[in-house]
Amino acid sequence: MLLAGLAIASIAFTVHVWWRVPQLAAARRRAVLAGQAKPRASFRPAAPTGIAVDWGFPARAATLVVFDDDTVVLYFYPRAAIVASTADRPVQEIVSAGKDLRTELQRLEHLFSVATDFPLPRPGEVTFYLMDGSRTRAIGPRVLQEVAAPNDPLNIAEQRATRLLTLVCGTVPFAVPEPVLLLVTQERS
Repeated sequence: MLLAGLAIASIAFTVHVWWRVPQLAAARRRAVLAGQAKPRASFRPAAPTGIAVDWGFPARAATLVVFDDDTVVLYFYPRAAIVASTADRPVQEIVSAGKDLRTELQRLEHLFSVATDFPLPRPGEVTFYLMDGSRTRAIGPRVLQEVAAPNDPLNIAEQRATRLLTLVCGTVPFAVPEPVLLLVTQERS
């Protein structure tokens, strides 16, 4: 009887971790990108407006969100998040880097198109978002190597996004998946 109970508990846990947690993470990501993020206990952005950047990695995605109240959160799909800075607990270097990225994406506002669907990026892709409360606009998905080219209009935004990602990952490096660490620690030419 005890073994049967342990087997059932083990199966329930496996189903929860491998099926339910990724579903919840995907729903949370879509809500944030659609400008429908609701305050949670761990952080309370004043409004669901701001900017976001999606990176695709093998078997995962990273979504970096900079809310307009300087709350900065990094979501790892399928299972984790790092709250790097909040209005109540600002980390000045992260807030400053977030403002730099927000300013650059707003400068490129004319390149964005309305987005209603938020598919996970494939490995090597990046997508930039502007969330203004009434709609979400996007550029991408784009191949990261193309965006990093010096003549691409998103080059500066990509550099600022990677710098912010590096700062956020540095707050809790043990929680960062290896492919993300490789992006933020690789030599950039």
